[in-house]
Amino acid sequence: MKSVYDQEAVRKAYWVDGKSQRQIARELGFSRNTVSRLLQTKAGENRRYALQKARAKPALEAYQAWIEAVLSADELSPPKQRHTAQRLYERLKIEFGYTGSERSIRRLVAELRKKRPEVFLPLAFQPAEMAQVDWAEVTVDIAGQRRKVQLFCLVLNYSGALYCQAFERANQEAFFEGHTQAFKFLGGVPKTITYDNLTSAVKKVLEGRNREENERFVTFRSAWLFNSRFCNPARGNEKGRVENMVKFAERNFFVPVPLIADLNELNKQLKAHCESYLEHTQARQSQTVGERLHIEQPALLAIPEYQPECCRIISLKADKSALVQFETNRYSVPMEYAYTTLWLKAFVNRVEITNQETVIAAHSRLKGRFQESICFEHYLKALERKPGGLQHLRSKDKAPLPLKSAKSEPFRYPQVYVRPPNLTQYRQLLRNP
Repeated sequence: MKSVYDQEAVRKAYWVDGKSQRQIARELGFSRNTVSRLLQTKAGENRRYALQKARAKPALEAYQAWIEAVLSADELSPPKQRHTAQRLYERLKIEFGYTGSERSIRRLVAELRKKRPEVFLPLAFQPAEMAQVDWAEVTVDIAGQRRKVQLFCLVLNYSGALYCQAFERANQEAFFEGHTQAFKFLGGVPKTITYDNLTSAVKKVLEGRNREENERFVTFRSAWLFNSRFCNPARGNEKGRVENMVKFAERNFFVPVPLIADLNELNKQLKAHCESYLEHTQARQSQTVGERLHIEQPALLAIPEYQPECCRIISLKADKSALVQFETNRYSVPMEYAYTTLWLKAFVNRVEITNQETVIAAHSRLKGRFQESICFEHYLKALERKPGGLQHLRSKDKAPLPLKSAKSEPFRYPQVYVRPPNLTQYRQLLRNP
């Protein structure tokens, strides 16, 4: 294929200098057919060689329909269990005695897998009509140690108002806590929220849009009165607004990597960022996010007077040492509840253990693995009978969280517990904290 400079030389020689095509071909070393073609081509037009008909593929044509059927069936298989070009080539050799090259299979598979560009519809939403929720994993420096934390994000489709909160884990209690704090921040509850098929809400994906939902999630949703909508599997673009806002938060709230003392400090920073974002004007909008949120708030569902507990509830049995195990960690309960089936409420930062009527023990939630939170008070009656075990009882240094009795009278525990030398001094410490 000749360049535009060659075409220019031919055109000037013919039209300006008046030379014949034969003479031009001789002087420039081109064939007369090339000279004729360059003169007939419009200036600047770049013609490429085109096949008059597709090249024959005698070894492959007999199997092309089979390959297309296999690739079509792969769309229903898990992404990591789909045919590669190499696997197709191996099956063709073994099952059909294919004699062609692997390269031809790779070329055909690449052609068949080319997808037409997906067209996205321009959508518009009414105030309070819908919101979207997503999780992301981000990196932060906590007390000089680089760690990964989970970022909960909720965005309103109409106004674009955003709420973000960081958690240690993306579990169900954090999922509920993120919703509760987002609703309070936004001043109301959207009518419908769109999710992925996350296990905090979905137990099983059924046909179409049908889902077998988690009962705790249904209870939580019932208290706030919003509806839920779940995306099709592997179709994150169905909640593209929150996907884009997650990327925005990662690039604007976490660059550079935040240096923080704890998650509480990080969440204060994130709340300030979300408040500052209310002054932002999004593309193709004439009003700020905050102005649109002010329009949207009257249409949001009211925050209910009774708000559900943001916890996961698990049935556990206390062992012979009056300990219950939750996520590899163990927590003590009063010794009279040993061998008893109890209910543990797992909150983001604490656990409460109940006998279905009242809270019998409360502990700060342990963050590590294979740890114990043991309260000295839970074994006081046993120590009266077995005083020899006083100096060797495993217990934490700090007192348990204050509890409320059935009469709503708080127990009086010392703020900081240091092991007393004997039971008499410990009783005095309880009476006079």
